[in-house]
Amino acid sequence: MNQWNQLKDVFGAAGGENDIPECAADNICIAWPSILRCIANEYPDLGNKKVLDFGCGGGLFCNKLSSIGFQVTGYDESDELIKKAALNTRKDITVTDSKSVMSENGKYEIITSIMVLQFIEDIDSAIDSILSVLTLDGLIVFAVFNPKFVEDNLNGDVFTGFKNVQSGYMELQKGLKIPVFNRDDAEYRRMFGDRGLEEVYLDCPVFTKEFLREHEMPFVTKHSEYQIQGFRRKS
Repeated sequence: MNQWNQLKDVFGAAGGENDIPECAADNICIAWPSILRCIANEYPDLGNKKVLDFGCGGGLFCNKLSSIGFQVTGYDESDELIKKAALNTRKDITVTDSKSVMSENGKYEIITSIMVLQFIEDIDSAIDSILSVLTLDGLIVFAVFNPKFVEDNLNGDVFTGFKNVQSGYMELQKGLKIPVFNRDDAEYRRMFGDRGLEEVYLDCPVFTKEFLREHEMPFVTKHSEYQIQGFRRKS
């Protein structure tokens, strides 16, 4: 069974910016604004562009992208999360667990991926697959765990089995261990650079005092949870 299917009730929660599921509050309030800022930096006009949200989960970020005016496709390999996304997303959004359907929509000018790449061991093959559906001058922007955040939380209950900060497990449910492969910004910069892309954005957005007053986090918040990077092909 796909492990993410077992977490469908966590990552498939419904909601939005004005009705934020508590399990997604850090994602929505901390990671989303940074990713949208990267997109706005590269495409000041926004809207009217094809966007793929790779690893869309329950589809909440697809809704946000659609509300801005983008033509959105959401892809996730978990069929149970896609069922949730189909219920959560607007009618004009395509959500699918089929790479064929994802590719049939043609190439995308923007690809987003939030908290996905650090769970993929064969990252080179994954990047090649993602870039195969990106337009020649397109933008990919993604969020992964900030390795410093993971290091801060190795003594907690969520990150287990780490002999070093590079690899171990995320255990959101007792006994359900999902492999984690931490890569720092330099490693992603090298991988995308080898494929002809250059970094256009780097951010590690911090937990604000306002956010922490409203939301109790079950982990150490000294460092940003997120490492967010954007890449475009070199001219």
